[in-house]
Amino acid sequence: MRRSFNILEGRHASFLSQFIQSNWGSMAQRGAPMHVEITDAKAKRSSQANRYYWRLLNQVAEEGWVEGRQYSAEVWHELFKRRFIGCIDMPNGQTMAESSAKLNISEFSAYTMRVEQFAASELGITLIEDAEPMGRIS
Repeated sequence: MRRSFNILEGRHASFLSQFIQSNWGSMAQRGAPMHVEITDAKAKRSSQANRYYWRLLNQVAEEGWVEGRQYSAEVWHELFKRRFIGCIDMPNGQTMAESSAKLNISEFSAYTMRVEQFAASELGITLIEDAEPMGRIS
């Protein structure tokens, strides 16, 4: 079971309290005690921002050349995540890129701008002009 609450007003806090009071006992009796974690709410990027980012990646894939080779948008996505977001260790000792899905709106905006800057400065790509840079919308 998974349930989340965004608390913007006192009544939302009351809903959370009522939920906990109504459910913690039966969950504990079933051997599945309730786990509560409090974090800042982070807004996720819009589908429009995601479309812009993938248009950018496709443009890099179509126009970008490195040492006489071109790479797919998925390869560029992996490279940019590793370079600008970071990597995590896997059990076999290798690393993999952190997910861009974990980024909130402002983080994704900054990430997209770094990708744009790389494309322009390192690959000499003139960026998409007919599309608003949706990664920057907050």
